Amino acid sequence: MRKKEVGSVPQPQQFEGGVTLEDVRQGLGKTLAEEGSRPLLRLTDEELAALNPAAERSIVAAPHLEGMSAQEREWVLATALRSLVSRDLVDIANAAVLDVALEEKDDSAEVELDMRLSPDLELALALRGAAERVLAVERTTSAGTEYVYVYLHTPELLLVEQVTGGGMHSLSLVATVQEAVETIRRLVDPQEVAGHDGRPQELDPRALERDAIDPPLKHVIDNALVVGQLVLLAETPGPLVMTYATAEELWVVNVDAPDAPTGVTARSVGRQTLVDRIAQMMASPV
Repeated sequence: MRKKEVGSVPQPQQFEGGVTLEDVRQGLGKTLAEEGSRPLLRLTDEELAALNPAAERSIVAAPHLEGMSAQEREWVLATALRSLVSRDLVDIANAAVLDVALEEKDDSAEVELDMRLSPDLELALALRGAAERVLAVERTTSAGTEYVYVYLHTPELLLVEQVTGGGMHSLSLVATVQEAVETIRRLVDPQEVAGHDGRPQELDPRALERDAIDPPLKHVIDNALVVGQLVLLAETPGPLVMTYATAEELWVVNVDAPDAPTGVTARSVGRQTLVDRIAQMMASPV
């Protein structure tokens, strides 16, 4: 197999015709307000990696690609690129040049792909790359780990990316914060056990090891069937929330800020309190 370097796909701030990302945000916000949220694309780990193979490690999990060797990764990325082309998501503008390169004898030759993206794919990559704040959610059960990423643009425009344990990424344009909140609530509380608000329990950030935690939280952690982690990714690090759902109740551990000497609390919560806490994490900064 001939070695070749694949050019990375830019995350555009400007679209064709001089349309800026801000123009797109405003236009999409109005459209979603009138027509409602809609699915955008489904992509695999390897398809996303093929679109930008030279990028640094993404904030988004790629469970299918993790653990692959460099050779295996090269194979699956080549196949993924074929898949993108076959689904009319990508057009290779310099396909003839690539064909010539593949017939040459020089294994050190590098050919950069000239990829033209479909409008939906261009939009998805732009919204993924340009969000200043992202709410990252991880849910772990005995069946494995799943993820949700909410790219926060405006209250009327959010991109929600759901990632399965098998590395399938479903991207949707969402019209309201409330709808995104409900997606996350169902993820961390699938059995709807969040039933009542308990009294807050102050925790010592310096002693959060399992054996140092007092009951009843220790009992909840030991018996949790669903463990969630929510973190706000932004220029200024946001809060961290852990959720522990047993067969009977759901507890939330809230960390106000990284490495803070105080501000770590835990308590059982009801459904509305859980919803309110997720919404607070998505709220625009003051």
